[in-house]
Amino acid sequence: MDCEGIAKLMHSGFTLQETLSLLETPQNKKVFDVISANMEEGISPALFFPSLCPKEYRSYLSGFLNCLPFSDALSLCAEIVTGEEAQKKEYLQGLFYPFMMFLCTIIGVTLFNEFCFPPLLSLMENFHTDASDYTILRIVLRAAGIFTGGVLLAAAAVILWCRQEKHRIGSYLFFAKHFPSSIYIQYESTDFIRYFLQCIRMSVPTKESLYILQSVPHRPIIRFLAGVMEKSLQAGDAFRDAVDMPWLDPSLLRFMKIAYYSFQMEPMLEGYLEMAKERSKRQCKRITRAVQILSYAAIGTIVILIYQIMLLPMKLLGGI
Repeated sequence: MDCEGIAKLMHSGFTLQETLSLLETPQNKKVFDVISANMEEGISPALFFPSLCPKEYRSYLSGFLNCLPFSDALSLCAEIVTGEEAQKKEYLQGLFYPFMMFLCTIIGVTLFNEFCFPPLLSLMENFHTDASDYTILRIVLRAAGIFTGGVLLAAAAVILWCRQEKHRIGSYLFFAKHFPSSIYIQYESTDFIRYFLQCIRMSVPTKESLYILQSVPHRPIIRFLAGVMEKSLQAGDAFRDAVDMPWLDPSLLRFMKIAYYSFQMEPMLEGYLEMAKERSKRQCKRITRAVQILSYAAIGTIVILIYQIMLLPMKLLGGI
């Protein structure tokens, strides 16, 4: 909140020293005193300010300050962090529920199969009932649980491997080639355009915007995409050709080309972000419905199975 307040006040014409006086509270006084002391010694804010910011701001700001004035860099950083947090929140809210539901279903079925099913089979044997089919079902459930657990562990290992910075570009290119419309490609493309759009809103020229995006230290994919586009422009290609990269979301390419020919870059990119937001919601809903169907089917099967076994005494008594 302090960073956003400083950025807005400086864009309104206040100096950094004046914003510190206006925003000072008992909670931030110590940090503000450090800033004031450094400024009195004539030290540039670019040298000390990022280290005093939250970690979400720190990496962005240290790169942006090499390309932009302090107030512009802080404003750009605030807008990007706000947008990034909103996007992460949307994806987490959309995917957390189906993932947890699926995980809990797998755990519940596994626990039932290992601890509840054997006593039920023993009950059937005590009533001299053929339990071979149920034994086979137990084996199938165990195999399915082992297979699903292995798939989840393998997926977790792949995700951890892909998240390592030295592997992120390679894994992104792989997904862009084989799964161009996947959620992962959409997420990274949306990230790239959101950064690019913030630069446009601040009236930063295209080439300088791409140079700024290449200064983001912990976002290798953003740096890669900006670098490819900048090299294309430096080679003399038109903007419509520079954005025609096979590593972006195909829908984004259409929006970028329309923006180029309609001379409405900012509205078109804003439209893409809105479209991507709605699309991610629809995809999360489809995943949720699929997981719900699988979960309810598994729970229903177990309930029916228990019901049939528990009714065996009644069936036997009815046959006497």
